[in-house]
Amino acid sequence: MDAMTASAILAEQLEARGLSVTNEDQEAVSATNPLHPGLGELVTAQGSRYLTAYGYEIGEHGDEPATADRVAFLLGLPRASPSRQSTKYPEAVR
Repeated sequence: MDAMTASAILAEQLEARGLSVTNEDQEAVSATNPLHPGLGELVTAQGSRYLTAYGYEIGEHGDEPATADRVAFLLGLPRASPSRQSTKYPEAVR
């Protein structure tokens, strides 16, 4: 398996959440909401952190899934709904 850069791993996680992703270089990815292409964010890997284009820390290396969740939230993508198959709280019967 080829070694992947932190940005490549993040790009993979962003795509899995439905975002359109462009690898800008080894340290940066651009993500956009496919339903609203004007809504996007550039995320760069600096040190052990991920930063937005505005300089806000949005995650850290090694926690790309949570970072991708935060970027998806910022770009207005809905969260995946929990499974309706859960038996933890059975529906009330009338």
